[in-house]
Amino acid sequence: MDTGMRLKYHRLKKRFSMEETASGIFSPKDLKKIEAGLKEPALKDLESLCKKLEIPLAAKDNPIGKVLVKNFKNSLLHPQNKGKIMEHYADICNHPLLRADEDVELEFDIQQIRYFIITGDLESAEKKIKEMDRFKEFMDQEQYYLYHKYNGNYNYILNDYENALKTYLIAERIAPKSISPAELGDLYYSIGISSTKCEEHELSYKYSEMALKIYQQEFVPKRIVECHLNIAITHEQFGNHRLSMEHYKNALTIGSKLDIDILKFTTEYNLGFSYFIYQQYELAIPHLNNSLKYIPDEYIADSISAHCVLIKSHLELGDKSKAKEIAAVGQQLVKAKELRIDSPSNAIFKDAYMEFVALTYLLDDEDDKFEEIILNKLINSFTNSNSFHDLGYYLGYLGKMYFRQGRYKESAEITEKSRDAYKEVLNIKWE
Repeated sequence: MDTGMRLKYHRLKKRFSMEETASGIFSPKDLKKIEAGLKEPALKDLESLCKKLEIPLAAKDNPIGKVLVKNFKNSLLHPQNKGKIMEHYADICNHPLLRADEDVELEFDIQQIRYFIITGDLESAEKKIKEMDRFKEFMDQEQYYLYHKYNGNYNYILNDYENALKTYLIAERIAPKSISPAELGDLYYSIGISSTKCEEHELSYKYSEMALKIYQQEFVPKRIVECHLNIAITHEQFGNHRLSMEHYKNALTIGSKLDIDILKFTTEYNLGFSYFIYQQYELAIPHLNNSLKYIPDEYIADSISAHCVLIKSHLELGDKSKAKEIAAVGQQLVKAKELRIDSPSNAIFKDAYMEFVALTYLLDDEDDKFEEIILNKLINSFTNSNSFHDLGYYLGYLGKMYFRQGRYKESAEITEKSRDAYKEVLNIKWE
């Protein structure tokens, strides 16, 4: 930074007004000109300003600080061990050289946003984002790019996928040519997964493919698996079952060699779910069973979802007793976690849990309760989340129940709605 920018940076850090800073030295108007680079201060005035702001007269070269922040930044790029990252942060966060010059300090503060997101401290992440918003004018191009990218990460973790995608695309437009391939791959991957969440499937396919090529060149196995998974999901939306399965199987082959349980769960679950969607229930079951071997305890919504698909697979094969066995295991999980529909939780958990409850009613022939939860809960839930396959599935069972009860008109109406939901799936795939 030049002299004026340095003075302004530290004045804003201390939250001093121009009047307070200039007092006893010269006029606020003169200070404004100096900060804008329109006027150079006399040496004695500069010394007075620096003394008031408690900074050295001139910035000093800080190679150790640059290395510290570079190593910290690299440790955050493809994090696999949160504990090690937290240890690393604890070792360096109070190091004086991270605050010895403005550029290193800015870089470290920006990297803290990502650190807080990775470690789940979203309150600190939000606070740091708001703090850094005040210093955007001091950032170089790469810092400005990273600030936007980490803003995208923050929005994504809050499930605000539209804002995440918008912010990632801004980051891409302002990305400097100097950023590393690994960093660029991470941005493309972020655009790909947020595009999937926003149902921007062509965009998702484009950026996931771009990310995959970089990760294959850089050999980042975890990200290679994740890109294959996202591309497989995209092909499903395009109706390309064969290509989708190829990418799922590539993800499974590579992911099985990595010691990352959540990645193994995600791969096995998505492959099993895909087989279920295409009514290949015998093929779905082993993958869904495998997925439950790897699910971490804290991923309760995913565990319940896997139990639901497994129950439905056995139901479709006519094995109601096995479906009940799976439901009993799921109920033990729910009981152990003391879960209820009104438990404080996010929408993803509530949707999964409501579906599980509906399945237990279906298996226990509790027709009234099954009807009530479908009509009053799940129809809205599935419609709002565009889960038209699930909507068609449960409306189909409701139609069969009405027919069995002799409620033929209602059965015909609900069955027609079930067909409409399945047609909506085709519209999504081919529009």
